[in-house]
Amino acid sequence: MLRRYNSVVRYLPLPARFPPQLIALIGVMLFGHIAVAGGRVTASLFLLRHGYGEAAVGVLIALYSVLSVAFGMHFGRWSDRYGPQPVIRGGLAAILLGILLPAAWPALPAMMVGGVLCGTGITIVSVAIQHAVGNLPVASPTQRVALFAWLTLGHSTSSVIGPFIAGTVIDTAGFRAAFAVLCGGTLLALLLSTQLRGDAVAADPQAATSTTKAGWRGLLQSPTLRRVYLLTTINAIAWDAFTFFGPVLGHRAALSATAIGTVMSAFALGTLAIRLVVSAAGHRFSEWRMLAAALALEALVWSAFTVARGASALMALAFLLGCGVGCGQPNVLSLLHRHAPQGRAGEAIGLRSLLGNVSGLGVPLLFSATVALAGVWPVCAAIALAAGVASVVGAQTSD
Repeated sequence: MLRRYNSVVRYLPLPARFPPQLIALIGVMLFGHIAVAGGRVTASLFLLRHGYGEAAVGVLIALYSVLSVAFGMHFGRWSDRYGPQPVIRGGLAAILLGILLPAAWPALPAMMVGGVLCGTGITIVSVAIQHAVGNLPVASPTQRVALFAWLTLGHSTSSVIGPFIAGTVIDTAGFRAAFAVLCGGTLLALLLSTQLRGDAVAADPQAATSTTKAGWRGLLQSPTLRRVYLLTTINAIAWDAFTFFGPVLGHRAALSATAIGTVMSAFALGTLAIRLVVSAAGHRFSEWRMLAAALALEALVWSAFTVARGASALMALAFLLGCGVGCGQPNVLSLLHRHAPQGRAGEAIGLRSLLGNVSGLGVPLLFSATVALAGVWPVCAAIALAAGVASVVGAQTSD
């Protein structure tokens, strides 16, 4: 199997200095996240069609993040101590169980438990894979940004493929069949995980003996890491806010459901497009420079949302916002790997994952309440201001 895999990789049209191990890592992320993204849609539609209502769906979606918020840093520590490979396999096993359970027992409790397992599993897999990609050999630190861009491109692609597969199978064969098909994605990811070899997925010998102060306070002792976490939090807020505001802005502009869906698709297309650009040319610019430019673009877009009217304007702004937030993640991951204390790169990535999950849980709740009380303008202005300040911080920082 390994010989056949290597022969395929040899003939792929890849850019120079592209580590072959990255193909397997992207594949694991792609197929693992296809199962989770498709499973989330399948479980949500099951609850709605069986009369459980929107509140039950909200609880389900929250359950995907609940353990990741509590244990995000622990996942990173496991990756440091035991190496990314066993952690990746453990996360994939949780995803597989989370998909198999509702396939075997399509009922409300199974959907909820499956949501916890899938959400926790994909966070574990993501943290460990991001750690492994950061360990791949590069000629210069900025080339690591391109590697992370390729990885996040695979993640974005799976976010499109998973729901499409789920919806198609549900309409043709039902919910149990959809879960069964999605199990195939996890099995493919597990198969690809057997091809992971070398130092990139090995345990860090410094992890168990690191004398750096443990916990998030120890990581935040570094001024550089504090800036990285500030910028990634603002970037996450700008992203998560749009998942709520996109439909709200479209509804206020009296757009049809199809037009609102197109606006959301334009956002996803923006994240894909910018990651293609970063993967090809990201090594030409420093991470701080790209982060500053991305956050400045986000500030301009959120300012423009306060006055935008019509489908064309919202689609254009959604695409630009996707470009901004999509550019942020590869650069943040590169900076975290470069500036994390020795033996704690996985833990540093785990803290970033924790902050992202907190944003995913809190932003829709907080901003929806604010919009109900004061309207759209204050929230858009606040996000624009925060992104603008973060852009200035990024522009004034250098390695």
